[in-house]
Amino acid sequence: MKMDGEKEVARISINKTQSFTEIWYEGSVMFEGKEHSFWLVDPRGKDPDGREYAVEVRWWFKQVPREVRAMHDTIVEAYKEMKNDNKN
Repeated sequence: MKMDGEKEVARISINKTQSFTEIWYEGSVMFEGKEHSFWLVDPRGKDPDGREYAVEVRWWFKQVPREVRAMHDTIVEAYKEMKNDNKN
């Protein structure tokens, strides 16, 4: 319990072993004649409960139309299909 006037002390903890590895892919969406580039980030590994980490889309620039940003799930699904095609 902290008394009035006492400061909370921060404590930082970092694991010595890595949690996962990320693989980054470059891609783009053509929308209304303009290309919007992105990175697709595929974290390889699982959390302590065995669940896989989510694939993520990161846009290169801040100025990306809402309609293009809304394509996140479509981009991730296209990536998963491509990944499955490569396995076969």
